[in-house]
Amino acid sequence: MSLSLSAAGFRVRIASAWRDALASAIAACIAWILALWLFGHPHPLFAAITAIVCLSPGLPSHGQQAAGLMLGVAIGIVVGELALLLPEGMLVPEGLSLLRLFTAILFSILIAALFGQPAVVAIQAGVSAALVLALGPENAGLNRLEDVGVGVAVGLLFSQVLLTPDPIRTIDAAADALLLKLAGAFRRSAAAAEKRDSGEAEAALSAFSLAHGDLVALGAGIEAARYATRWSLRGRLAASAVAGMAARYDRRATRLYASCLLFGEALTTALRHAPDEIPEAMVQQIFKAAESCETLARTGAVAIPQGAHAHIGLQIAGEWQDACLQLRAALDNLASLEGLNPSAIRGKSELGRDTRQVATATHDIHKPKGRTS
Repeated sequence: MSLSLSAAGFRVRIASAWRDALASAIAACIAWILALWLFGHPHPLFAAITAIVCLSPGLPSHGQQAAGLMLGVAIGIVVGELALLLPEGMLVPEGLSLLRLFTAILFSILIAALFGQPAVVAIQAGVSAALVLALGPENAGLNRLEDVGVGVAVGLLFSQVLLTPDPIRTIDAAADALLLKLAGAFRRSAAAAEKRDSGEAEAALSAFSLAHGDLVALGAGIEAARYATRWSLRGRLAASAVAGMAARYDRRATRLYASCLLFGEALTTALRHAPDEIPEAMVQQIFKAAESCETLARTGAVAIPQGAHAHIGLQIAGEWQDACLQLRAALDNLASLEGLNPSAIRGKSELGRDTRQVATATHDIHKPKGRTS
């Protein structure tokens, strides 16, 4: 079992990293050739390294990484050059003054930190200052800045023009992951209601809680898409669509998650205290909620139109009233997301069910079941 899970995780990681890895290798070779051709550097190692650092897998923003890298290198080289003007210190191993080294690294990192940029800026500032003092300005000063400039240019060409991710797909994929996770939790909830098993309901509640990671990923995807609209050609072309999608998900995705979590908690409480008073068709309606999440992820439409379930919970009293009301809130939030991503943009098929039949079926939820022996 553990081996299969490891193999599955390995395949997922390879699938998510191979494009960036391939781009890094190609860009490194191109940067090496360009630096050799433009500046005559016999070994333009820093050009290749810079391209790799800009395009490595797992970066939230390749463009921001490239800009931060260039800024950090420039700061470190300037501070390192200034540190060479200081007199030699007392601690001098083989001609390198440790006082100069300490001062250059300290001030280059502090100056880089003032910009409030990612850690790569401060790291590159400190490394560049140390290289200037260790290798000399003729090897690590202007020459390195030229190599880094070539590497950054090649990295930006790949990340912002040739391999720019689709910002709409970035949001869409993150939203689909959240919806499918909620669908699975709803199916577990339906199974718990069908068996009248409070232990199974607690497992479903845990499944709802785990969807919080997907909600966080959706927020990160929205930020990445917004960044792409500012710093990439492809993003600018989709800026209006991204703005609309991001604004609506910002307002509604959190409410959807919260209502689903509250439903899972209310269902657990109701099954624990009054398992025999479960309303008729409650199981069916929980399944419909799961189907709504799945069809919304696949097609951009929901199985239950907004407003068709406004009556849910109105005639229910006791332990099950809260569960019904929270289910209604979850369905309302799901319906509010319908049409968020047009099928023309998403490339998904049309909804393959008659939503009017589903809306009619919701009218049975207020009928309580009798106790059974």
